[in-house]
Amino acid sequence: MSECWLALEKKKTQAERREESERKLFDALVTIINEDGIQMATCESIGLKAGYSRGLTIQRLGKKDEMFVKLIDRMVSETEEHITSQIPAETDAREAIRRYIDIHFDDLQNKPSYQAYFALMAGSVTDYALLGDAVTRAHDFVKRLLVSYLERGKAEGAFPKDLDSGIQAVSIGSYLLGVALQQKLHPSLDITLLKPAAYSLIPSLPD
Repeated sequence: MSECWLALEKKKTQAERREESERKLFDALVTIINEDGIQMATCESIGLKAGYSRGLTIQRLGKKDEMFVKLIDRMVSETEEHITSQIPAETDAREAIRRYIDIHFDDLQNKPSYQAYFALMAGSVTDYALLGDAVTRAHDFVKRLLVSYLERGKAEGAFPKDLDSGIQAVSIGSYLLGVALQQKLHPSLDITLLKPAAYSLIPSLPD
């Protein structure tokens, strides 16, 4: 280990070292979930992959149930930030929903933490007591987001005034969730072929 590296490490604040260790541990957790499965994500395996002790892993992430909940909450925060940057508030409703669908499909293919979330979500179906509340919070976030776009569209005159935004939001969200689960069940599936059907769920005014 070089003296230069040691000097740089010493210059890092406690907060910076904590942030770095948490990032590496979460990255390791995501990698293990995606490559080896949820059951292989133990404090020992995560610490080993990230280069930290089991004790530090527990200190940063908590025990197994806690670390999964923290990972879901972290993914939701990252997704919210990403959506805010990619879909400005002035975006018209139809385009906003279309962009959200695009983000979902892109993240399913390219974002490991998003992929890991759906692996955890699928696992929560059989162990609701473990992850149910965290998964519910994540899906409530998506529903609120879609409802806000749909209500904006009604106000803009782009969607029918009598549209039930809650039901339509659940319909869109359910389809996108189904795509994510299909990808887990059939990894070779080209999910881009399913995107046109997602677009078709965006409401339109009657002719």
